[in-house]
Amino acid sequence: MSERAISVLENADVIACEDTRRCRKLLSAFNIQATNLISLHEHNEENVTSRVLDLIAEGRDVALVSDAGTPLICDPGFDLIRALWKRKFHVIPVPGPSAITTILSVAPIPNHDFRFAGFIPARARAREDRLKQLLIDGSSVLFFETARRLSNTLDALCKLEANRRQIFIARELTKIHESLYFGSVEDVRDEIASNEQVRGEIVCLLGGTTKVLRADVDSTLQILLAELAPTQAARLAAKITGETRARAYKRALVLTSNG
Repeated sequence: MSERAISVLENADVIACEDTRRCRKLLSAFNIQATNLISLHEHNEENVTSRVLDLIAEGRDVALVSDAGTPLICDPGFDLIRALWKRKFHVIPVPGPSAITTILSVAPIPNHDFRFAGFIPARARAREDRLKQLLIDGSSVLFFETARRLSNTLDALCKLEANRRQIFIARELTKIHESLYFGSVEDVRDEIASNEQVRGEIVCLLGGTTKVLRADVDSTLQILLAELAPTQAARLAAKITGETRARAYKRALVLTSNG
C-alpha cells in the first residue's frame, strides 16, 4: 500500500468495496477508521452505481476498492467508471497492487508484446475455443486461472500442440506460499501434477512463438497442396509456420475446396 492509497482511504467519505468484511481488515491493518462502506460487486454493480453517482453529485468523495488486485482488471468497477465519465465526474487513478505487472517484472519470457486475456472459460469447449483464438497470432499471452482449473487448461494447451511453448506460472504472488514454475507447457504441467494439490490464485504467462517462423500459413499450404494431400500438407505447414496442425488442416481443406 502506497502512502497515497492510504491517504485516499483515510479521507474518502465513502468506500465502495467488493467485500466489506475484507475491506475492513485492510483498513484495520493501517489503522484507518472508516464506517461508511458500500458493497459493490459483480452481482449488484448496476444497482449500486446509481447510488454512488448520487453520493458524488452531493459532493461526497468515493473510493473504489477491489478484494485482491486493481478494480476493473478482472474485478468489478467498469460499469461505475463508465457511468462516472458519462456524467463528467472527476475520476482519479490510484496505483495499487496488480498481478499483471508483478509477474511481468520477474518473468523469464519476453513480454514487450503480450496479450492479456483475463480468466480462461471454465467449460471445456469454451476453454478450447478461447485458447485456439489466443494461440493464432503467436504473441505471448498473460491470463488468470483458478487452482481447480489449472491442470485442465494446461492439458488443453498440450492438446492444441502448444506443449513446447514456454510458460511461466505464479501461484500466490507476494504471499507466504508463493510458488513459481517455468518451462515448457508440458514439463510445467507434469511438475505441478506431481506436487500436492495446487491452491490459491494463479497467474500464467504463455510465451509466444518465434515470429520468424510464423510464415503465412495460406501461402505455405498453397505450395504444399500442389504436391501433397491436405493431411500431409497441413502437417508440414504446421512445422514450418508454428501454426497448430488442426488449424493448418482446416485451412488446407478451405483452400482445396476453393480450387
